[in-house]
This record gives sequence, C-alpha cells and structure tokens, in this order.
Amino acid sequence: MAYLQFPWRLLGPANLMLALCAAGSAALLPAWRWRGPVLAAALGAVLALALPVLYPPMWTPDFGGTAPGDMVQWEMRSLALGTTSTGDFLPKGSARVPMYPQSSVVESIIGPGPVDRVNRASLPDDDAVEITEQGALYDRLAVSAPREFVLRLYTFDFPGWRAYVDGEQVEIEKASPEGFITLRVPQGQHEVLVRFEDTPPRTAGWIISAASLPVLIAALILMPSPLSPLPSPLSILQSPLSSLPSPLPWLAGVLLLFALLKSWIIDPHDNWLRYTSPPGQAWAAQHQQRATFYDQDEGQVELLGYDLPRQRVRSGGEFTVRLYWHALTPLGSNYQSFLHLAHPLHLVWGQEDHLNPGDLPTKRWPLDKYVWDEYEIEILPGTPPGEYVLNVGLYSGADGYRLTRHDERGQPVGDSLVFASVEILRPLRQPEIADLGMTHQVTVTFPEAGVTLLGYDQPYPKVKLPGAWPVTLFWRADRDQPAARSRDLVILDQDGNQVWRVSGAPANYAFEMWQAGEIVRDPFLFTAASPVSLVTAKYPFGVTLFADDPLVPQGADGADEAFVRLGRVKFRVKENEGPDEE
Repeated sequence: MAYLQFPWRLLGPANLMLALCAAGSAALLPAWRWRGPVLAAALGAVLALALPVLYPPMWTPDFGGTAPGDMVQWEMRSLALGTTSTGDFLPKGSARVPMYPQSSVVESIIGPGPVDRVNRASLPDDDAVEITEQGALYDRLAVSAPREFVLRLYTFDFPGWRAYVDGEQVEIEKASPEGFITLRVPQGQHEVLVRFEDTPPRTAGWIISAASLPVLIAALILMPSPLSPLPSPLSILQSPLSSLPSPLPWLAGVLLLFALLKSWIIDPHDNWLRYTSPPGQAWAAQHQQRATFYDQDEGQVELLGYDLPRQRVRSGGEFTVRLYWHALTPLGSNYQSFLHLAHPLHLVWGQEDHLNPGDLPTKRWPLDKYVWDEYEIEILPGTPPGEYVLNVGLYSGADGYRLTRHDERGQPVGDSLVFASVEILRPLRQPEIADLGMTHQVTVTFPEAGVTLLGYDQPYPKVKLPGAWPVTLFWRADRDQPAARSRDLVILDQDGNQVWRVSGAPANYAFEMWQAGEIVRDPFLFTAASPVSLVTAKYPFGVTLFADDPLVPQGADGADEAFVRLGRVKFRVKENEGPDEE
C-alpha cells in the first residue's frame, strides 16, 4: 500500500473484510457460551459503539453530471487528465499524456455517438474508414483504401488489445510517444476489428474463479452449523444443552435495538453519536487559530485551527501537522499551500507543498464545511537543535504570487502566518554523508579547532540578479566543544576584493555546544536586490574559520592559507549582462 497514490481508498474494502473475519470468529466460541445474557450484552455493546462511524456526514461537492460527455467536459476544464489528476496510469511505453484533446473524439462523445476513435487526419481519404459496430471494448470498421496505409486509433495500447483484418490477426504497433494503437491495412476493401481480449494472467484468473465457485458452494452446504453442540469435557458437568434457554431471543433483541438506533437516532439528524462542527468552526482541531488570506477579487480563505501532536522532534526525523481550512467565499482559482519549518523565515529546514490542499482543488471547496489538510514534514539531516517555527501560506502556482494575510481589522500584515514552534533535538544517530545532499565534498580539517568542513551544496551555479543565491556548508565536530568561535563565508571578485561576507556561528549554533561526531548544516542565502557593485562575471567564494585568529586547515603552511576557496558562482546582472561564456 505504500506504493499507492491514495491508499485510503482501500480502507472500505479492508474494513468489510475485517467485519467478516470478526463475525466468523464467533464460530470459534462453544455454542453454550452464546446462551447467556452477558455475551449478548457484549455483542450489543460492540454494535452500539460502532454506530457513530457507520454513517459519517456525506461529502457532497458538486462535480456535475456523470455522463461521458459531462466527464470529458469537466476533464477539459480541470487539471484531471485521464484516469487520475496527473495521468499516471498509462500503458507501458507511453512517454507522455497527450497535451491537447482530439476534437473529433470529444465531439463524438458529447454527441449521440458512436465514439470516433479514428485519427482521420492520417487517412488517405476522408471516407476511407466507416464505423460499422462499436462497444466499450471493441471497434469494427469498414475500410476502403486506395493504397496501403497505417490506421491510427486514439486508443491506448494496454495489454489485451488485438487487431484483425478480414478475420486474420495483425500486429499492433504502439505509436510514440503517446502509446496509441496503430496497424497496417492493405489496399482495397477490408473489415478491421480491434478488440480487447483476455491475456494469459486474466485467463488464469477466470479459471481459478470458476473452479473456486463450486468448492465454495459445497463448503457452505457441507459445513456444520457454528452453533451446533460441540463435544466438550464441560458437557459432563453442565446441564444438557437442550435445557438451556435459547440464544435467539437475545440475538433478536440486540438486532432490533440496533435497527431502532440506526433508524431513529443515527440517520435523521446529528446527535451525540455524530461529531459535526458548525459552519466556520473546526471542533476537531487541537488548537484554534484564526487567520484570513485574501486574493483581491478571487476569494477569501480562513485558517480555523491546527493539530500538532508532537512539538519535540529529533533532527532528521519527521512529524505531522494538520491544518483546517475554510473557504469564506467561492474561490475562482486553484491555490496551492506551503508549510515551512523555518528559523529565521527565509531559511527553510523542512517543508511540504500541496498542489490541492486537502486533496481537493480549492475551486471545489464547500462553504459550509472545513477542509482537513495533513502534512508530513521531514526535517533536513544535520539541522541543529533549537527552536524553529511553522510558517504557512497559500499561493497561486500558475501566476506566481502568494495570497495576502489580513488581521482582524482587515489590514494586510504579510503573506504567511507563523502559528506554532517546534523544538528540534539532537539525533540519536548522526546522518550518513550520502544523506546530506552535498553537491561538492571537500573534507577540510581544522585540527586546532577540532572541526572538519565536509563539503557544501550549491544547487545553482548561475544566478540572475536581482535574485537570491543559496549555498549550504556542512560541518562535523571532531571533539566535544570545538575551539572555533565563528566562520566567515566570503564572496570575492576576480581581483580578490571582498564583495560579501557573513560572520558568526553556523546557523547561530555556538561551537562550544557541539558534541563529538555531530554534523551541522549551515545554510546561507545571498540576496542582491540592487546589485550596483556587481557585473556579469564568475565570483569565487570560500570560508575562513576563526578562534581568536584565523585557523589554518590541515596541510596549509601559513596564515595566508586560512581562506579555503570552495568554488565559483556566476552572477548575471540584468543591466550589464554580457555573453554567456563558460
């Protein structure tokens, strides 16, 4: 189930099978135990406790009609392509989902039919192919061709499709890149049949099912009744079973009570057995948190609350956050959501974005219900211990902007909300080097300080300014309480002059707090909103480690080699951008 996109879809069938197993386990009890009121009362208690979850409130978003034409039109208006919203169920060998709908297919589906799956643009003659008979799993065509040609169908070549020309099977060639069915038809008049048939695994399944059915019927007929008396040593000490009261009245009473509760209490209206929040509230939320996000004329979304089961998590681990959203007005766009574990806000130590918050496009959000949106935040390995904040917001991925958050007076106060804090603890085991995500491994040791620079991550070797350039260093403590005091990340120009410098402890995590073997992630974000002193060129960057004086790495001869040159970044400045030379 871990490989399925929506594994909770199997909870219904799984619960049904569990119910059958639970009922079948009653046959393991001796028959005489069913004749007492205690067991019948216990059975009634089980049924009564199950009542609240048997009839949950229905989710009734209006997706429109379900006729084939309605579904095709909705698919063309939405992001849902084919069998799923991402079109991931395609036959093997298909490189991509077709980008544009075929007008002839769409018109025939919306119209009275039949569905025209023929690629008529590839025919030698407009009237070369006529649909004579059609079903969901086959197409029978009359072909009259002046020459041999390749017949192309807008049908995916899943295993099981077969093609016949005048009753003789011909080979199907899968068209690239979509994976549609194509076959060669000779010159002249022919009957072409394309039909979906069984494959060997499907045939084996039919045989197994056919053989199992009579065995099941025979087992049901020959199986003894589960309530029939079973030989037991206790029968010597007990009264004859025939003298005990029948269990049927107790069972009938329990079932009658069950039916009355269902009909009179559960179905008609909400009550103490059903937990339903009024519109605009989320009673189920662990913490109440009100915040309103605006998108000018497109709509308003309110955050009602959140669940944060764990507020202390180890570095490299993960934790769950649940948000409760509520659409205040009909939403004209599909928004995405983000949740960042940050400190400070521009440095992210774990995040998760949702294409459809609550697994439902925001255009479909109801106005009288809240949307339950769950996140699994993975903390980056090497994150130092300390207090971090959770920052949430909504944005339009299509247009590239965030929704504005307003306060109680309706004034804009930002484009996100910090709503909780999480304490990150040291991991029980330090991460492996391969798990850090470094793009460059350098391993520079400072023996005097007891610190090793393992490498750095530079995801963007070229950056267009104004903009931002992220880079992350990775350190390891070789002993407890290393002697270093700060590190400086420096960007130089081509003449060796300093362009930018940032000093301090890595991620504001003092060296004297480090423990031997601890790995520390050290992120930076260079921003240049008005790069007046920069030109389009490649700039070297490196790091210097300090105690009271610069520390010399192992293998260096003098203090002039305390600067460890790491790499280069190319800044492309819009005002004076030159040719892109390597």
